[in-house]
Amino acid sequence: MLNYKIYMNKNKKNLKTYNKFYARAVYLGTTELADMADKIQANCSVKKSDVLAVLTELAEVMTAELQDSKVVKIAGLGAFKLTLKCVGAESIKEFSAAKNIKKVNIRFCPEAHVDAGSKTRTKALVTGTQVKEYAEYNKIKTASAAGDPNGGVVQP
Repeated sequence: MLNYKIYMNKNKKNLKTYNKFYARAVYLGTTELADMADKIQANCSVKKSDVLAVLTELAEVMTAELQDSKVVKIAGLGAFKLTLKCVGAESIKEFSAAKNIKKVNIRFCPEAHVDAGSKTRTKALVTGTQVKEYAEYNKIKTASAAGDPNGGVVQP
């Protein structure tokens, strides 16, 4: 279940969204490689040490493949690729990697499935996700709603 909290947009740059209420995801921690290895071990016949070895090697191989100008595609997950942030040069002669390429980024494109009937695309990693308002945040909101002009909504 994906938790969320409600916030009021206070950014005046877009008057259509200013002072309107939106949901923001609440993250309850971080899952590390070892945590995932424990769960994978529980779901199959491979030991945690083997899972950790494979996942660690996966990161190393992915890095090498990405740096070799390849797109890394993992079925059920998506594709990773490196992108460049650049500033323009006045001419091709004036272009140099050291001067014009400012940053290397990584882009992730999640795998998506297309429903044949509706033609809608659904990302594999979010299929079936359910959402609920974060309970601890909800307690704070309810307790302060009586005297708060924002209805107990905590501002970001």
